[in-house]
Amino acid sequence: MNRWVAESIEKAQSRGYLDGLSEVYPINVPTLRKILADQEREIKQAFKTKNKKKLITTLLNLERFPIDDPYIGFLRRDKSALDKNPKTLSRIWDRLFIMGPRGVLEGAKKPPSSSRKMGQMFRNWLYSSYQGAVLEESDFLKKTKGLAVLKGGDAALKKFASKNLGYRGDKGLDLVIRKNNHFIIGETKFISTSGGTQDKSFRESMNFIKRGSAKTTRIAVLDGVVWIPPNPGSKKKLNLYQTVQNLNNNQVALSALLLKNFLREL
Repeated sequence: MNRWVAESIEKAQSRGYLDGLSEVYPINVPTLRKILADQEREIKQAFKTKNKKKLITTLLNLERFPIDDPYIGFLRRDKSALDKNPKTLSRIWDRLFIMGPRGVLEGAKKPPSSSRKMGQMFRNWLYSSYQGAVLEESDFLKKTKGLAVLKGGDAALKKFASKNLGYRGDKGLDLVIRKNNHFIIGETKFISTSGGTQDKSFRESMNFIKRGSAKTTRIAVLDGVVWIPPNPGSKKKLNLYQTVQNLNNNQVALSALLLKNFLREL
């Protein structure tokens, strides 16, 4: 197991890990989405009269549809499709009817997921940690001494790395840092649970750091359950924890709480 993995595991099991992490990923109490009073009355009335089309049409006009369904995006773009597809209309109605007016309203008011904001939270923390060293592309390229953080979103960072550092990945980047004449590019992930899309995100990070480059050091800034040992007797052949344990010394994965140490010693 490489040094940064070992230190990340130790950090995650030490006192105050999550408290420290809250400075990187501050989770505020989310605000419920708003529904106008007349929209709420229309929803309740559509339930009362069992007006399938009226209910779904009203819900399509809200910021969030109360259930996840792959056809909702199409119906938002073309509401006339409700008249042309009675089976789809009935299927969606059946799900909504089981939830009842209260459940539907709660689903429609549900706040945005915090996980969608994690990348920006990390970037805000990084910028605040290196104030004065966060530079636009032109100044970033000129700075050959000391540490500099490239300013920009994931697409802009990817574009810079593709143009200047030979990066050929499909996904955007969460950080591009220059220390003297050495470049560091990285992805960040907060793995809140194992399985599903979380495992997919983790695998993407592992593939990212395993594709080395002579021009850059690649790092995966990981936090969450990835640093927790599996339960004794776990039947999983290769879980997240065991995967990071198998990384070699050139494959850098570490907690965000160790990033400053890593950059200082690089």
